Amino acid sequence: MTFRLKTFIPTVLVSVALSQAVSFAALHFWGDSYLSGVAQKAAELREKAEIEAFAKAQFEKYSKAADEVPNDARVYGDLKARFTLAEFSDMECPFCKRLHPNLKQIVDRSNGAVNWQWRHLPLSFHNPAATDEASAAECFADQKGNRGFWVFLDQVFEKSAGNGGGIKDLSDVVKWLGGDKTKFSECMSANKYKDRIAEHMRMGEKIGATGTPMTVVIDNLTGEKEIVSGAQPISAFVTIMKKMAYSEKADAQAEEKKEKGESVDGGDVVSQKMLGYGSQGGDGSVGIKQTGEAAAQGPNSAVEQEGSTGKVDK
Repeated sequence: MTFRLKTFIPTVLVSVALSQAVSFAALHFWGDSYLSGVAQKAAELREKAEIEAFAKAQFEKYSKAADEVPNDARVYGDLKARFTLAEFSDMECPFCKRLHPNLKQIVDRSNGAVNWQWRHLPLSFHNPAATDEASAAECFADQKGNRGFWVFLDQVFEKSAGNGGGIKDLSDVVKWLGGDKTKFSECMSANKYKDRIAEHMRMGEKIGATGTPMTVVIDNLTGEKEIVSGAQPISAFVTIMKKMAYSEKADAQAEEKKEKGESVDGGDVVSQKMLGYGSQGGDGSVGIKQTGEAAAQGPNSAVEQEGSTGKVDK
């Protein structure tokens, strides 16, 4: 009996040792997996917070853009503004990138007197990047509205290599602006906005836009229009709007509205808030800082304007 017990004891000890070893290995494995999961979750939460903060900051830059615009147009600024800057542009164009902050500054400092409308004109030698980015901006607007369009556009100008170099991963831009990458991918794959981009290009052809940027300055009070080609300084646009605000046509239109009992600024609201002086006297100083000489004035366009957003007809 004693002999059998002595023989059995080593077996028991070995079994216990093996059991403890297996338990320790399992605990070690589970512990590593748990810690790894915790670390991954913490990293995901940290990235989510970073994305939310970044996206919020970008959207705040374009607070003057309405979320929704009639006819799904892309407009930055007050929809009832006296003037519209209708820009035909290409996101890969370095001159468009240079003009971009100028037009934004005009709208931001106009106190509602000016809005800015975007028209896609991707140039063939900048493709496929230019057309892909135009589609991407529209697909992002599908999720985030008109304001989202302008935010995405701003990020493309900032991140693109330019001149057709494009952005390696447009979906990453979507991610960091708080968009849904899956919905974005589906929109891009469906080429949902192909017809809209083509329509904008036909509008450009109609007014002779063979290069970018080309901006049509539209007086929504009188319907008067003037084309500005290239990345011109702020002063070029201010000079044209100043001339339009005080034209005989503008005065006649204002008088007609007054006779009908309609409210009209007749140029005063625009000049006082944006140009720095009123129609009754004033020293003629310009409220927006002049950054260069006014551009040579192009021919009046054949573009037709409709409504306060300065919509360009087909």
